[in-house]
Amino acid sequence: MTVQLPTPKFRRYHTLMPHRMQEVLLVSTLYHSYVLQEDGDLEEQVLTEYKALSLSSAPAFTHVTTGQEALEAIQSRRFDLVLVADHLPDMDIRSFGQQVRAVLPRQPLVILAFHNRGLERLRSLVGPEGYNALFVWNGDARMLLAVIKTIEDRANVDSDIAEADVGVILLMEDSPSRASNLLSALYPALMRQSQSLFSEGLNRVQKLIRMRTRPKVLHASSFEDAKALFERYEENVLALIGEVGFESGGAHDPEAGIRLTRLARARREDLPVLLQSSEDAQLQRSREVATVTVDRRSSRHMAEIRKFLIDYLGFGDFVFRLPDGREVGRARDVSELRAILGAIPDESLAFHASRNHISIWLMARSEFSLARRLKRVAVSDFSDIDGVRAFLMKELDALQRRQRVGVIRDADPDSLDPDSLFQRIGSGSLGGKARGIAFLDQLLSGDDVEPSLHGLPLRIPQSFAITVEAFQEFVEANHLEEVLSRSCPDEEVLARFTEGRLPDWVMRSLKGVLTRARYPLAVRSSSLLEDNLLHPFAGIYGTAMLPNSAPDDQTRLDELELAVKYVFATTYFQNARAYIANTSRPIEEEAMGVLIQQLVGQRYGDRFYPHFAGVAQSFNYYPIPPQMDADGVAQLVLGFGVMVVQGGKSLRFSPRYPNQIPGFGKPKQMLEASQDSFYALDLTRRLDPRSPAFDGNPVRLPLQVAREDGTLKAVGSVYDAANDRIVEEAGRDGPWLVTFNNLLVHNALPLAPALVSLLDICKDAMGTHVEIELACDMGDWGRRRPRGTPAAALRGATLYLLQVRPSVVRDVVEDPRMRQVDPARIFCRSTMALGHGSYDDLQDIVYVRRDRFDPSRTPRIAVEVGELNKQLGLEGRRFMLLGPGRWGSSDSWLGVPVQWAQIAHAAIIVEASPASYHVDPSQGAHFFHNITALGIGYLTVPPGATAAAPIDGSFVDWGWLDGQPAHLETEHLRLLRLPRPMEAFVNGREGVGLVAWS
Repeated sequence: MTVQLPTPKFRRYHTLMPHRMQEVLLVSTLYHSYVLQEDGDLEEQVLTEYKALSLSSAPAFTHVTTGQEALEAIQSRRFDLVLVADHLPDMDIRSFGQQVRAVLPRQPLVILAFHNRGLERLRSLVGPEGYNALFVWNGDARMLLAVIKTIEDRANVDSDIAEADVGVILLMEDSPSRASNLLSALYPALMRQSQSLFSEGLNRVQKLIRMRTRPKVLHASSFEDAKALFERYEENVLALIGEVGFESGGAHDPEAGIRLTRLARARREDLPVLLQSSEDAQLQRSREVATVTVDRRSSRHMAEIRKFLIDYLGFGDFVFRLPDGREVGRARDVSELRAILGAIPDESLAFHASRNHISIWLMARSEFSLARRLKRVAVSDFSDIDGVRAFLMKELDALQRRQRVGVIRDADPDSLDPDSLFQRIGSGSLGGKARGIAFLDQLLSGDDVEPSLHGLPLRIPQSFAITVEAFQEFVEANHLEEVLSRSCPDEEVLARFTEGRLPDWVMRSLKGVLTRARYPLAVRSSSLLEDNLLHPFAGIYGTAMLPNSAPDDQTRLDELELAVKYVFATTYFQNARAYIANTSRPIEEEAMGVLIQQLVGQRYGDRFYPHFAGVAQSFNYYPIPPQMDADGVAQLVLGFGVMVVQGGKSLRFSPRYPNQIPGFGKPKQMLEASQDSFYALDLTRRLDPRSPAFDGNPVRLPLQVAREDGTLKAVGSVYDAANDRIVEEAGRDGPWLVTFNNLLVHNALPLAPALVSLLDICKDAMGTHVEIELACDMGDWGRRRPRGTPAAALRGATLYLLQVRPSVVRDVVEDPRMRQVDPARIFCRSTMALGHGSYDDLQDIVYVRRDRFDPSRTPRIAVEVGELNKQLGLEGRRFMLLGPGRWGSSDSWLGVPVQWAQIAHAAIIVEASPASYHVDPSQGAHFFHNITALGIGYLTVPPGATAAAPIDGSFVDWGWLDGQPAHLETEHLRLLRLPRPMEAFVNGREGVGLVAWS
């Protein structure tokens, strides 16, 4: 499946204005250069004008005094514009222009005249084969801005219209001096309008890009040029501004402006037109056709032009008026326009809607698509004015949703957007996890404001990402660098971090978040190195869940602050240090961002949890025919997905084969393997990560609690013992189990096809296999509908995407030595192996003694493994680790609950259990995910498989292991040190791994 990532509108605008005048060559005498500079530096003057108008990339000027110097300069350097004074000491400027054109036919060339004498001669030099334009210096540095922007607009207009449908203002003026004055005043007005749009962007990039969408100004000095430009850009022309009389057919035509207005109005009836003149007769005739007529002799001449831009081109607030001119409302931006539409009188709305005022105003705000759509809709298309109002409000709502979707908005601590799904706090990197959720938001964006797959709505939870600069500033300000220089215990690291003071701007932002977020929160890690392609760091750092339900705001803020510091502190916990050491990256390269997310779920008494959650992977490490590895796999649980990522009981299935549940051949087997407890958030529990018992807050509850809450019936079934079968009948007696039959078999939700499509989309977009964390709120599904409530009023299900990360699936080239190993020397073989290549220089084996194994003792076993791991690490030795159940499971009854720091020096890990201890292999847990990413060999041997009785070709020769002399023994472990290195190979592509003594 090939997916085209949708491109948000503002991302496309990055390509606007590709032609910029960055390097300008000024060719003039020293005197003319002095006139331009007056008593300051020319480049400084231009930079001052650019800064005053919030423009970036002010051009650099190079000055030469003769035409010959200029010709030499343009052959040795590239210039974007050559600005030539009307008099050169060594050659005629006509000759100069011809020589430049001979060398650089497309070089932008502009004449700058310093007086009005000889302007007709200079005008004759302007044309396709000569100079591009003629300007007359008026003593104002803004003239240089007008020169540069006029040339840029001509160069960019076609590409900008094609890319973003930008508007065009057509200027009609045959007098170079009047055109120069008009452009000098017009461009600053346009720039200020663009600057006013800056506040309407959702982040700084979007704000700056909005400024690129300003209208282009095209200057025509004759009727023929103006007519050609209008016909070429007819749909994009916003207004005509110019003289009543100007050149036509090579001579002055006193009514050229009137003729062009009539021609344009025949095609664009509502086109705003401003005509100016200094002759009374021309002014009188122009009033019959022009929208506004201006007397050029008036002292308010330029003020009238600026007022025209505000009143007729939407440059300024939208002022709602009654037909008699009285103001009844005012909107500064689209959000205020939407809000005020519901309150203005019918007469005002009808007045503006019938004259396309709203469309014009939106056009000035770069909302071109909506502006054109509204323009095609007439008031007469609706039965009454209420229909017009409802239509406009609906369109503006959709516009605001489209603006937010897929956009990383810069959060304003004082006014966070309650509807934006992703907001950034600070500048710099988001970190891996936040970047992943932002990518999902963009991936789901596009033209659809409510994305769905197979009818199942998808979205990300509302998220606030604190960038890594907060962590860096926090560490520096609180002098925590020394924590890096020594290996402090986790308790000391946490104490130091919680005593620190967060930057003031972070605290203001956290307070702003809580003014909007009145729901439970997850405070998650988002480090620089997390979720990268080679080392995903899944589950390495801490997460804190907050009820966010304290009655006073200060307690809520204190808990959120403490949660952020806790996540910061986990950057330097032993577990993280051990993992980073395995990646060969220095700890100094790591920095922590924080992702604050809305928790998905609903409240049930003092509990909060989703209907279900889990993990979906595009690559299945243990496919069962007819499944294939690329078909993917999902693991789901009732409640929070903590149970999945930590290796607890869950329902595992391939989304492409939802009716085939591996390992559940008989109902009793399903009952034994089914989830028997779930995780929920205790809303009464206060956060204290300094407590040794802190586990992030989720509490484990028996399944009966979910039955009492009414959530179990959505994903559960009943075991009918009398008939030894599974039924979906809530009234039946018998134990409940989590089967997801309602969703996967009876299709209460299109979950399976949605997961198939989602995995394909994300895999194609990321260019590798992926793992997605998800949760589902089924809305009012299964709830009793209050009497009289229409079905349409009930909330439907929504699938929330919590995270996406790359899943490393390594292509393996088999080591040829693997097939040369003497079978008699193999003491461990697996046909369910993960990893790649060979593992040399391994002489140490740590394994759990079968005669001492007791599932109730697995936490103590984990401690002993950690002690041996530390000792071997100090000796610089890696080892093979072998034992029962799921290594790294948080459920100590399913395996040994080791942390990364306790197995940091293991090169090969083997799951091998007694026949009486049957546990499904690890899959989907964060621990397991990181093992595969780091290339650690991971071998799974079926329970009870021995050298004498292998199962599917897999076995462990326990007799050989027990017969070797122990280098060291603990209560539950034996450490063997072989005289020579073992031969160890893994071919993950074929799923075969073996270890042999030599």
